[in-house]
Amino acid sequence: MRLLVAVLVATLGGYLALSHEVLWVRVYGFTLEGAPDAFGFLLAAYLAGLAGGSLLAGRYCRSAAAERSGQLYRVGGVIFAGALAAFLVAPAVAHLVGRGVEPASTLPVFALASACLGAGFPLLCHFGIRAGELVGARLSYVYVGNIVGSTLGSLVTGLVLLDVLPLRELNVALAIAGAAIGVMLMLSASTTARSRVFSGAILAAAIASFVGSAPTLYGDLYEKLLYGEEYREHGRFAHVIERREGVVTVSRSGTVYGGGSYEGITNVSPLPEKDENRVLRAYLVSAFHPQPRDILMVGLGSGSWLQVLANDPDVEHLTVVEINPGFVEAARRAPVVASALDNPKVELLIDDGRRYLGRTSRRFDVIVENTIVYWRSYASMLLSREMMDLTRRHLKLGGALTPRGGRSTSRAAPVPHRPIPRSVPQLAHRAVELRRERSPPLRL
Repeated sequence: MRLLVAVLVATLGGYLALSHEVLWVRVYGFTLEGAPDAFGFLLAAYLAGLAGGSLLAGRYCRSAAAERSGQLYRVGGVIFAGALAAFLVAPAVAHLVGRGVEPASTLPVFALASACLGAGFPLLCHFGIRAGELVGARLSYVYVGNIVGSTLGSLVTGLVLLDVLPLRELNVALAIAGAAIGVMLMLSASTTARSRVFSGAILAAAIASFVGSAPTLYGDLYEKLLYGEEYREHGRFAHVIERREGVVTVSRSGTVYGGGSYEGITNVSPLPEKDENRVLRAYLVSAFHPQPRDILMVGLGSGSWLQVLANDPDVEHLTVVEINPGFVEAARRAPVVASALDNPKVELLIDDGRRYLGRTSRRFDVIVENTIVYWRSYASMLLSREMMDLTRRHLKLGGALTPRGGRSTSRAAPVPHRPIPRSVPQLAHRAVELRRERSPPLRL
C-alpha cells in the first residue's frame, strides 16, 4: 500500500512540477522578450533548485528524526509548501522586475520554489520504499510514475490547458491541486480528530487565499514584466491574449507586443505626425512591383499592413500566414484593422510561414515577411539563407521580397508634404499613382 501511494503521489507531483516549469518559462521568457537564452537560464535555475531540495531532503532522510512516526505527514507538508511557493513565483518575479531588478537576478526565486518541489521526492521514496532486496525495483516504479506525470504535465498543460485557461487561473488551479494532495496525505497520517480538523482548515484557508489573492497578485503581472519600473506610467493593457503559442498584449495606445517584444502599432495613416509604426512602407509596396496581384504576407503583426495591402486596387489575393492565433484575435479587437480580416481578398492561414512555403507550390508577385528582431528565439526561421532560397523559389518572374518589422528608434522631424487623401482605399490608389513616378526597384 505504501508503494502504491508513493507511485500515485510521484505521478501527480511530476505533473504539477513540470506544469509549473512550463508557466515559469513563459513568465521569464516574456521578461526577456523571447530571448533564446531565457529557457536555458530558467532550466538551470529549476534543476539547481530540484537538486538543492533533494539534497536537503536526502540528508534529512538519513537522520534519526526521519525514522520516527509521521513520515507521510511530513511528505504532505512539503508538498503543501511547494504548492504555496509555486503559486507565488510569478507575482514575486513581476514585483521584483517592477522595482527595477534585472531579470537574471530573479532566477533564485525560481530555484527556491523548485527546491520546495524537489524536496518531496526523496521524502516520498523514504516513506514508500522499505529496505530490502527489492529496493531498486520499487524505486524504479516510483521513478516511472514521476516521469509519466512529468510528461503529462508538459503535454496537457503546455498544449491543452494554456489554450483554455490564462496564466492566473491556471496557477490557481495548480496551487489548489498541490495543496489538496499535500493535505490529503496529512489527513491520511492524522491519528486524532483534532489533527484532521486542523488539516482540513489549512486546505480551506489555502484555497480561499489562492482564489482571493490571485486578482491582486496577478492583476498587473504582464505590465510589470514588460515595462519594469515604468509600468505605472503606461497603465494596464487594453487586451491580454494568452494561448499556448504565446502571449499577445495590446496597450491602450494600440501598441502590440508578442511575447514581450514589440510587434507593431494599429495605425494605417502614413501622415508624418501619426506614422509611428512607419506604415508608409506598406503603401510603397506597390513601388516594388508593377502589378502586385498576388501577395503573401508571413506574419500578421498588428494587422496594419494587412489593412493597407487589402485596400490596394491592384491586389487581387492576399494570403496571410500567422503562427499565433492571438494576433488574429488582437486584430479583431482593433477597429482600425478589424475589417481587413473579413475582406474577400484576404485568405488567413494559421500555420508556420516556413512550413507553408515548404508545402505549397504557389508563386507570388510579392512576399512580405514580418521579420522579427535577430536576437529572438527562432529568428533563424526567417533570417537565414535557407529561408531566402525558399522564398526565391516561390516568387514569380520579376517578383519582389519586402521585409517589414523593426521599431523605429527615433521619430523623424515632420517634413513639408502635399495634402493626401486620408482614407485607406484613397491612400492605396495614391500609392499606385506614385509607383509610376519611381524608378524600377531591384528584383530578388
